Amino acid sequence: MPRLDAKLDPLRLTAAGGASVDLGALAAGAPVVLALLEAEPEPGPRLDMLRELGRRLRGSGAQLVVVTPSESAIARTLEAEALALCMTDPAANAFSALGLVERGIGRVRRLGGVFVVDGGGVLRFAYVAQRDHEWVPCTFVLGRLQRLGIAAEAAGAETPGPSEPATHLIDDEEDGEVATLAGLVGAEMGLSPGDLKDLATAARFRDLGMATVPDEIITKLGPLTDEEWAVVRSHPERSTEMLGAGAAFDGARAIIRANHEHLDGTGYPNGLAGAEIPTGARILLVAESYVAMTEDRPYRNRLEAHAAIEQLEQRSGSVYDATAVAALARVLRRRHRSAAA
Repeated sequence: MPRLDAKLDPLRLTAAGGASVDLGALAAGAPVVLALLEAEPEPGPRLDMLRELGRRLRGSGAQLVVVTPSESAIARTLEAEALALCMTDPAANAFSALGLVERGIGRVRRLGGVFVVDGGGVLRFAYVAQRDHEWVPCTFVLGRLQRLGIAAEAAGAETPGPSEPATHLIDDEEDGEVATLAGLVGAEMGLSPGDLKDLATAARFRDLGMATVPDEIITKLGPLTDEEWAVVRSHPERSTEMLGAGAAFDGARAIIRANHEHLDGTGYPNGLAGAEIPTGARILLVAESYVAMTEDRPYRNRLEAHAAIEQLEQRSGSVYDATAVAALARVLRRRHRSAAA
C-alpha cells in the first residue's frame, strides 16, 4: 500500500491524442480521482462504478482520470460520455509513482485501484485491488472524498459522513487478514472461482454500514441499550445498500447480509439458521471471529492461535460452521509450517 499524505513521484501520462500530460499539473486546479485499470477488463461492475462516479463528480471540482495500459473500451465509453479524462500508461509509470508495481520473475504485475491526489500532488486516499478484477463501490469512494473535504456536494446526503470509526476502515491490516483467511478457507473448502470472488468482495466491504452507527454508540463504555443494539445490528443491511444495486454484487450482498447469522438462529439481522445461511457468510464469520480473538482489544488481551481455534471448535454447530472451522485450522497449520521452514 502506498504511503498516504506523501508527495507523489513525478508522473507523466499519455493522453488519447498522444500528448504527454503531467499529473501534478492536472491536479493543480482541483483534486484528481485516479482510477487505474491494470488490464482491459470486461465491461460490467467497473464500468458501472466509474460511470456513476463520473456523473457524481461532474461539476464538483474533482476530476476523474482513468488510466489503462493501452486503448480501453471502458475508457473510450467514459470519454465519449464526457465523464472522465482517459490516459494510457504502457510503461506502468503511474504504478511506479504510486509504489504499486510488484516485480515477479521476469514480469511486472499491475495492481488496479482508486487514488485521490489533491491540488498539491499529495496522495490523500488509496484503495488497491488485492485480486484480479476486484473493484470498489462508488459509494465507498464518494464517502472517502467527503471525509477528505473533497467534492462533498457530489457525494450526496445518502453517502455516510465523517462518523466512520477508524476500527472499521476496510484498508486496515486486520480487515486485510480477514479477507486473506476467508479466501484461503474458501479455497480449502473447494469454492468455485465465482464464489471466491464474491467472498473476497464481501470480506472487504462487510462493515461499510458501520459508518452509519453514531460515534456515541461505537465508543460507549457501558452496556448498550436495546435501541442501540438495534442500530448496530442494522449495519449488515446498510452495508449491502452501500455496495450498490448492480447484479455483479448479488453474491457478495447475500454474504454480507448474513455475515452475523449463527447456525442455531441466534444471530442477526434476520435470525437465519442452518442451510439458510450462505456458505460464504459462514466462512466469513469464522475468519472474522478468529482474527478478532487473536488481536488485542481495549477490554481483553489477544488469544494465541490454538486457543482461538479451540473456542471456535467449542461453538461449532451452534454459532460456527464446523467444516469452515476445520478448514481454517488446516490453513493455519500450513501457514505455521511454511513460516517455520
